[in-house]
Amino acid sequence: MRPRTKRERLVAELSSKLPAITEAQVRWGKKHCFPHVAYRCKDEMWCGDCGKIWIDTTGQKDGSIRCPYCGEKLEVKVSRKKKDNSESYLTIATISKDFQVLRHFFIAKYARKERDTHYFIDEVCQQWITADCKETVIAKAMNMGSRGWMHTSDMSIKQNGNIYCPHSYDINGYVYPKVKVLPILHRNGLRTSFHGVTPAILIRALLGESKYAEMLLKTKQYSLLEFYMYRGCLSHPWTVNICNRNGYIVKDGSMYDDYLRLLDYFHLDTHNAHYVCPKNLKKAHDKLLERKRKIEAKERAEADRKARIARMKRMKVDILSFIRKIQPFLGLVIEDDDIVIRPLESITQFYQEGKAMHHCVYQNEYYKRKDCLILTAQKNGERLETVEVNLKTFKIIQSRAVCNKTSEYHNRIISLVNRNMEVIRRAAS
Repeated sequence: MRPRTKRERLVAELSSKLPAITEAQVRWGKKHCFPHVAYRCKDEMWCGDCGKIWIDTTGQKDGSIRCPYCGEKLEVKVSRKKKDNSESYLTIATISKDFQVLRHFFIAKYARKERDTHYFIDEVCQQWITADCKETVIAKAMNMGSRGWMHTSDMSIKQNGNIYCPHSYDINGYVYPKVKVLPILHRNGLRTSFHGVTPAILIRALLGESKYAEMLLKTKQYSLLEFYMYRGCLSHPWTVNICNRNGYIVKDGSMYDDYLRLLDYFHLDTHNAHYVCPKNLKKAHDKLLERKRKIEAKERAEADRKARIARMKRMKVDILSFIRKIQPFLGLVIEDDDIVIRPLESITQFYQEGKAMHHCVYQNEYYKRKDCLILTAQKNGERLETVEVNLKTFKIIQSRAVCNKTSEYHNRIISLVNRNMEVIRRAAS
């Protein structure tokens, strides 16, 4: 997009005058933007930085080792991989006129076993932010889906985001330590470190978008700052003042937030420094967490007890209802040579039938169905099939063998029940 406003034209002009990335910056990026790994396969190791191979008979499978060729300290990993390609971003924070400038460089490493390692570095994005928090973005084009940079394209003015992602060019890269910031950012506490926060996000927060960022930064509550910037809120903001008055530095922002929520759960005073500033955060957090687990375990046990009692009451009602329903069919037997068919006369028999036949006659509570008679067909005491008869139509609904299949006696069973359906009808009446 061509620059249209006065600010965009000024940014485009200043951008063209920015110096190229220096050799010192490139060296720093190569050293800090990628993990340094030595890959071991049996006794052979190769350096992910220079690609050279050497023999190591110590059998070391973890820890660190120094490459005998390039001298780099490497983390040992057991792997048969022969190449190590990785991508990252190097961010240079500088100033130009009245703009805070974030220059983002795409940096890629292509390492292969027994070959020299190659690097690719390309500036892909610049964020120009004024003291009144107005931002202009200059960047290269992205391919469809915004999944990769088109490195052959020219840098141009871009629209920074959309309604779904208002700041789509915020890049959390490795920040080059020689940082230059606007006087207002320096006054608000920003020096050379962004403390794990995406640079553009922290800069906008310090320029007025955030309520607590400046206070957290100046009081060195860096872990709370990182947690706050990514969570977007503090659940107990007054506790920060209590910590600062007592000289208490929070080391783990997310655990501290969970700890404060546990204090709320137990109705403990979050305005009291005794609770808000624990000597050992992890120990205090784990103690309350274990206490909460025990309470919840008791609550679950009580809920299970009540559910069990309710289930037993329902079962008694079901048993009484089933006894009244099955009463006319007690003693009913249908026989044909060696096949015997009789009704299931208790809920226990429904359970035994379902377990033996691996079907749902018990789980789906067929004993509670109003116009349903369940028969079991057996031969020499061995279950063959379970038969469902509708007591309104006096028709066979289904007849199932093991695992809802049919047995070799299926047709005989169906025929036998149908021949004796009048017997069932008389019993039902």
